[in-house]
Formats: sequence, structure tokens, C-alpha cells
Amino acid sequence: MKKLTIISSVILSSLLILTGCGSNSSKKSNVTSKVKVVKQSSSKEKQKSVTKKKSGVLWNSDKDSRLEDFMKQWGEAMDQTYTKYDGINNIQTASGMNYPQDFDSATVDGHDVSMAWNKKGTGKNDYNVVAIYNYNNSSSSSITYAFTLADGEPIVLVNEDSGNNWSETKNKSLKENFVNIFDGKATHVEKPAASSSSVKNSTKGTEDRGGYVATPEAMRGTWYSYFNGNMDKLVVSEYEMTFTYNLGKEESTRHIILYKNLVNKSLDNNASETEKESKKDWYSGWYEDYNGIKFLRIRGMFEQGPGDHFSTHEEEINGQKVPLVLYGIGANDATDFVYYPSEDLAKQQSDVKYGDIDYKF
Repeated sequence: MKKLTIISSVILSSLLILTGCGSNSSKKSNVTSKVKVVKQSSSKEKQKSVTKKKSGVLWNSDKDSRLEDFMKQWGEAMDQTYTKYDGINNIQTASGMNYPQDFDSATVDGHDVSMAWNKKGTGKNDYNVVAIYNYNNSSSSSITYAFTLADGEPIVLVNEDSGNNWSETKNKSLKENFVNIFDGKATHVEKPAASSSSVKNSTKGTEDRGGYVATPEAMRGTWYSYFNGNMDKLVVSEYEMTFTYNLGKEESTRHIILYKNLVNKSLDNNASETEKESKKDWYSGWYEDYNGIKFLRIRGMFEQGPGDHFSTHEEEINGQKVPLVLYGIGANDATDFVYYPSEDLAKQQSDVKYGDIDYKF
């Protein structure tokens, strides 16, 4: 009997322990379940908030009017007249594109993207275009800007005679002012500053020279070319170019300011040496096409001959696409020097000849 009582106690204790364990397990399960529900609820609320924010109008008529006013002022400062897309009729560019129609086959930096006109900026495209402005600077050359919202962020894309491939503009004024307009802040247009030497040596401003000639956007920046053991540097801004030769050794510089009305002026044999020295930075600038390639050609005010020419190019180096500037001297389109975006690349590739570049030597 005593033995039976002991056995019964053991069984009862075991049942109580098991019941307790089941109760604790059930509580843990309930807590875990509640935590998951709370997390899910929080996540859904965030998603609703983001969706609601993105579904609102990001671009409106007020911002569009402010951008139009800015582009008019900016175009005047650049000595360029831009045509705005009216929302109905395609803009036809001198380089042969029709926008926004041709956005459906556009690329950005060579990559396939979804790009389309979207008046409110809330579409599902990689780039929602809210405004288009085009400037035809010749019968076959144009500069087109697409003001876009990419995931709600304002980005200005430019196409400058590059087929249907776009890239983000390097123009600081355009980038900053588009952001200001998007954020409801004030805009500011500054006229391009000529170099101190050109201001000092001019008594009539730039009217007698027809205004400035703008360099291609893709060419602006600092470039390097390594030749015969010397590192040369080229700095290109909107209207000016500066060469520094034999970098690291005995240096010499050549400064260039690009004007329009010097193109057809002949060499002035009666000019004094003082005048020649004071205007040595004055260069003619104009564009020419060779076999479908756009060249910027330059010639000094007191120089004869065809002058020098520049073009932008791209090569695949070490598995990556690298922008280049090709520089040639003389009437043909042959290349004398290749400029790279870094000193290291210039040295590394100094002896390389690319099959799609026409070299002079």
C-alpha cells in the first residue's frame, strides 16, 4: 500500500510538471506570435506611408513655370536658345531624335533603362521626365536636357549628339537650380565668368567676338596624356581650355578662351606684338562633323591654318567603359594624343593603340 502511494505521488508529480511545461510553452508561443504581428503591422504602416508619399504629385505647374523662367535666363547667359517640349508635339533635335517618343529606346551611360515623359513625376520608370529642353546649335548638332525624377530625386540628364544615350549633366548650375526648384527654393543664374586676362584686355566685353562657344559637356573636366616620358594635363570648362605641358618637369601652359566671331577673321598682319600678346588667349571655336563624329575645332586669333580639333570617345579598359578625349592637329580628323581621366590610366595605356581610333602616327 505504501509502495502504491509512492508510485501514485510520482505519477501525480510528473503530470504537474508536464502541465507546467505545456503552460510555459503556450505562453512563449503567444508572446512570439504577438511580436511577429506587431512587426508585420509596423512594416505595413511604413510601406503605406512610403507609397502614399510617392503617389503624391512631385511636379506641378508652378515648378514647371519656375524651371521655364530659369532656362530662359540660363540660355541667355549661355548664349543659347532652348525650345521647351509643350507636352503634345515631339521635339525634333538637329541630331535626328524625337522626344519624348524616342525615350522608349534610350540608354543612360550605355545601360538600358526605363525613361518616359511623366508630367507629375510619379511614374514607375527609372527616370520620369517632367521637362525637356533642346538647343540646335547647327543643322546637325544639338544639346538636349531631360529634367527627371528618379525615385523622387531630381536628376538632369543631357544628350549631346550621342545617339540616344544620355548621361547626368556635369553643369553645376543646372543641377543645383533644378534641385532648388524641386525643393521650392530660389534660383540664381550667373553669367559665365571670362578669365581675368580676357576681361583686362577687352574694352567692349565679348560682343565684338560674338559671345562664347561652349565645349561639349562630356569633355569638361581634367584629362591626362603621357607621351615620351612627359605627363601633360588638359583642363576643360564651359568656355575655356588650359593645357599644362611636361607636368612634373619644366612646365608651360597654353590658355584658350573660345569665341564665335573669330572664326572667319583672317590673320591681322598689322597687329602689333603688344596686341598679339594681350589677345593670345582668344581662340575661334566651331563644330564640324567628320564621318558622323562631332569635332570641336579651335584656332588662335592670330593663327593661320585649320587649327586643332577635339572629340570625345569611349573605350573598354580592364572591363570598364572609360571616357577619353582625342586631340588632333591639322585639317584631317586623325588623332595625335589621347587624354585619359587619370594619370595612372594615361601611363598604363600610353603605348596602347585602339582599333577604332584613326591615329596620325
